[in-house]
Amino acid sequence: MNTQAFAFSVDAERYREDGFQVIPGVLDESTLAKARAESDRLMELCGSNPEFYGPRIEWETDHLAPEDHDGMHRVIRKLEPISDLSPFFAALALEPRLADPARSVFGEEVGLFEDKLNLKLPGGSPYPWHQDWSCCWRAHTDELATCFVYLDDADEVNGCLRVVPKSHKDKIAYPFKEGSHFEIDTASFDQDLSVALPLKAGDMIMFDSWLLHYSDLNRGTSPRRAIIYTYYPARLGAINDNRFPPS
Repeated sequence: MNTQAFAFSVDAERYREDGFQVIPGVLDESTLAKARAESDRLMELCGSNPEFYGPRIEWETDHLAPEDHDGMHRVIRKLEPISDLSPFFAALALEPRLADPARSVFGEEVGLFEDKLNLKLPGGSPYPWHQDWSCCWRAHTDELATCFVYLDDADEVNGCLRVVPKSHKDKIAYPFKEGSHFEIDTASFDQDLSVALPLKAGDMIMFDSWLLHYSDLNRGTSPRRAIIYTYYPARLGAINDNRFPPS
């Protein structure tokens, strides 16, 4: 493996042991302000023309219980992908402060596998327990590192990320809940082992594609937006060429 040093490295051995690592202060206040403004612009752009941008949009009402729909109609849950719509987010993706942690784990240059905005505005829906590889990426590779950057302060009230440390080890694909092709059956692991990751805006969590993770409903009055970039070793080539919807 290439052992070259990167400007923004992480403890690769600890990351491999725990399946995740918190990296504080990745985005400064100036960049955060630009990222929030760009998030707002993309929500307005896509929400104003859902017929055209529909393949990129997940709506909150598709994921909330009926009793939680009040005020949430036409509220966007997620936009994916975004880098082809946003030069700002495209440039940010491969900046050293975001991509170097993944480069240091893989020991080489990386490519961008996925990019998305998870919005989780007040009242926003949970993301059930899942493993990214087993639910979404089996057709590609499990050599993936996701960098999840909070654009707002996140806590257990507004739905911060929760993970099960070491659940990536041995690459166990936990069984899905009956009737689901996404949600992990919570009877298959010990939820008491999970830890919440409440962090400040600009902090980042990098995690393995096998790691169990979850975020709850936003029960607060503030948004919990996050920009999410997933990286893969560049030596694998163009493994996700079809991630952009036809325009």
